Amino acid sequence: MPDILSPSMTTVGRPAAITRWFMIAGSIGVALFAIGMAWLLDAFIESRLLHRDAELSRDFVQSVADTQKAAEAFRHPERASDPDFVEFLAHVAAMPDVLRINAYTTEQRVLWSSSPEMIGQTFGHNDELEEALAGEVVANFDAESDKSEHVMLGSPREFVENYIPVHAARNGPIVGVIELYRRPVALTQALAEGQRRIWGAALLGGSLLVLSLLWFVRRIERALGEQQRRLVDNEALAMVGELSAAVAHNIRNPLGSIRSAAELTRELGPTMPLDHEEVIRHVDRIEHLVRTLLTSAGDPTGRPHRCAVRPVLEAARARIAPDLAAQHKQFSHEWPDQLGEVALDDILLTQSLASVLTNAAEATRSGDQVSLRASQADGQLRIVVEDSGIGLPTTGRDQLLQPFFTTKPRGLGLGLPLARRAMERAGGSLRIEPATPHGTRVVLSLPLLPASPT
Repeated sequence: MPDILSPSMTTVGRPAAITRWFMIAGSIGVALFAIGMAWLLDAFIESRLLHRDAELSRDFVQSVADTQKAAEAFRHPERASDPDFVEFLAHVAAMPDVLRINAYTTEQRVLWSSSPEMIGQTFGHNDELEEALAGEVVANFDAESDKSEHVMLGSPREFVENYIPVHAARNGPIVGVIELYRRPVALTQALAEGQRRIWGAALLGGSLLVLSLLWFVRRIERALGEQQRRLVDNEALAMVGELSAAVAHNIRNPLGSIRSAAELTRELGPTMPLDHEEVIRHVDRIEHLVRTLLTSAGDPTGRPHRCAVRPVLEAARARIAPDLAAQHKQFSHEWPDQLGEVALDDILLTQSLASVLTNAAEATRSGDQVSLRASQADGQLRIVVEDSGIGLPTTGRDQLLQPFFTTKPRGLGLGLPLARRAMERAGGSLRIEPATPHGTRVVLSLPLLPASPT
């Protein structure tokens, strides 16, 4: 029954949207994680390789300084031309890939340099030189090219800058610092190869994670789709049961009236003529219920529910008013000309009103009153059925809206529960409360739909 089940079916596609957004968010998260890990690993490996290379250079420089007794020249700058110190510098300059050597005293003055114009100069604040004078080995790749001591290094200015502390003896006090500018081809190639592998592994790992996530989400999507199809099927079966129960519940009363009239005619014979108009009216009522059900069940368009409220109220009034008049009960009704539309199938609203009005009729005696009123405010429709009958039972009030609970000898206990479920299905509610000074009031509330475009 596409028309009846369309509210449930409108939810189809939501799992797909959730899956799509989950995949987008998951892919972005995996990409950010892979990039972050690759960047951290790349920086760590570069730092460790540069630092290890600088430590090897430190060990070599310190060994040569100890052999050549270079500490004396650092302590006494006037001895910078001693053969031992010159030989020390020659050994250091012979290291692979060296571009320049600067030898600093503890006062941060250039004692000797492979660029003679720098000898004797003192440059501005230098954090790396201060760290080396404190005993740390410093290694920088692609050092800042705007330092004043980087003059005449040529282009491109891509090099490793090492600051190596020189001790008077191994583990002795620091007497100076050797600054090395190197362009280590092998180290650079190793770093480049390591970077390619790291980023390649990050790309491959991220892709595998995304594919695994896609496979997992696809399985969840299929499972959700299957569960949703089962829910729709169950909803369809539940709706069929509700409609069948609602129609059966409302057919039962006119059938009972027809049977009573036929039995009286049979028992009393010609003295009790059959009220043909009463029988025709009840048969028309049954025929209307069945025709409405078949029309709703056979609608193939799957149109969304838009039920005009006023025609349903007019039809309910037309059906209940003659019954109440025949029972000598007063009936009143009141609603504005425009009541709008609600998202509920008209057969369900019709059956809900019929159930509530029938209960009101059965709860009243001759001379009592039943009223049907409707109004709208703040986007809500409010339908009130009130009677001045016997009122709510003293026990079991909490069970009045439970299926199969009834206080009637021949009741089924389905009318009010089905009406309540129909209201809740459309986003509304059904409430039962005592009326003043006595009787019962049933309030049906439904959200109104926006006006249809013309």
